[in-house]
Amino acid sequence: MLKALILGLPVGLAFGYALQRGRFCLNTAFRDVFLIRDSTLVRAWALALLIQMAGVHALAGLGWFQMGMAPFWWQAALLGGLVFGWGMVLSGG
Repeated sequence: MLKALILGLPVGLAFGYALQRGRFCLNTAFRDVFLIRDSTLVRAWALALLIQMAGVHALAGLGWFQMGMAPFWWQAALLGGLVFGWGMVLSGG
């Protein structure tokens, strides 16, 4: 747990900062594909996803952490959905 925090926190903060400063919005990315035929943001999202997938498997392969499936808690999913939806409303999404 502590290793995941040590690994995830700086990467998450750096990635979040880069996304915020770059004004990246996934809704805009998909909308641009259909409305103005611009796939730049969707390609950036796909590249970030591919880098993340390779990075996670590389770190797991090095033994830095174990990948596994967490148990499903419906209460946490409900609360997380409410917090996410509230954040979307506050951000104007």
